[in-house]
Amino acid sequence: MKLWISSLGLLSFALLSLPAWSADAVMPAPRGLSICAPDSQLSSAMKLVASKFGTLAGCFVSTEQAPIHGTNKPLESAFAIALFQSASGPYTVASVDQLYATTAQQWKNVKPLWDKDKSVYEQRVRKLMQEASSSASVQGSMSIDQPVLVSMRRIDPGSYTVVSIRRRKISKDGAVFSFDTADGDALILSDGNLTRLTIQRQLRGQSDVDAVRSEITDWVQEASKAFLAN
Repeated sequence: MKLWISSLGLLSFALLSLPAWSADAVMPAPRGLSICAPDSQLSSAMKLVASKFGTLAGCFVSTEQAPIHGTNKPLESAFAIALFQSASGPYTVASVDQLYATTAQQWKNVKPLWDKDKSVYEQRVRKLMQEASSSASVQGSMSIDQPVLVSMRRIDPGSYTVVSIRRRKISKDGAVFSFDTADGDALILSDGNLTRLTIQRQLRGQSDVDAVRSEITDWVQEASKAFLAN
């Protein structure tokens, strides 16, 4: 049994080494992103990661860049993976229910940043950014050194999204640096198949969190339309 642990939760289904679902539909790009160049480093890395769980159904990147420790990198990237079929047969709404419940269980002791009261939400994000910039580590306070849940939302019976903030590490010239990202993950059920969507955006402020939260929802809706059209 292969295990896939991600911000979407634990995909603990037994996965068959069979060809993943290949849709006739072209995976739509997230808002503002373009298809990765086939020979790009990002595309190659995503194909390698995807091959462990299914087939890379789309790789996308922004033309806008932002510096990470002196080197300009794409501000945002995204990818879609069509997952291998389950050994127990086609995926169903019950499969999505199980995954959603597992993901919710993993975040059960975490209070999401999102709140219907905009001022409360903005205050929480502001506090987090202040802690991150000053590297504060106060007992009982939010720490960006651990994944921070922004929101978890069921879009419809066959899909859901998870938005989080994460600290990532890179090595450069023998030194290790960290940078923060706003991540949007989603799972979509279509015709017995599951597709995982991921958006990662460099975190510079609240606007980046808000952008990812909006974009991942829009991408789920556009991808679902593409699936239904075929």
